[in-house]
Amino acid sequence: MECAHRPPGELAVFKELEERIGMGLGVVDVKSTVVETADDIARAIERAEQTIGRGRVKYIHPDCGFWMLKRNIADGKIRALVAGRDLYEGRKTKPPG
Repeated sequence: MECAHRPPGELAVFKELEERIGMGLGVVDVKSTVVETADDIARAIERAEQTIGRGRVKYIHPDCGFWMLKRNIADGKIRALVAGRDLYEGRKTKPPG
C-alpha cells in the first residue's frame, strides 16, 4: 500500500480484512527529497498497526521506486527505512540526529 503520502485514516478500510492477510506498507515518500527520520518511519508503522491491528504489517517499503531521486537521497531514505524498522522492533537504540 502506498501510504507515506496518504492520510493515515485511509488504512482503516483494511481493518476488516481477514486477520491472516498481512500488508506491505509504504512508509517512505518518494515524491519528496526530504529524508525521513528513523522516528518518522517507526511512528508510521506504529500508526498503521494501531489502525489495522498488531502484526498485520508484514513488509515495509517505499511508496514506489526511487528513479526520480538523486542517488544520495534514495540511499538516505533506505537507511532511514531500515533504522526506523529496527527502532520500531526494538532492535536498536534511537540513532543520533
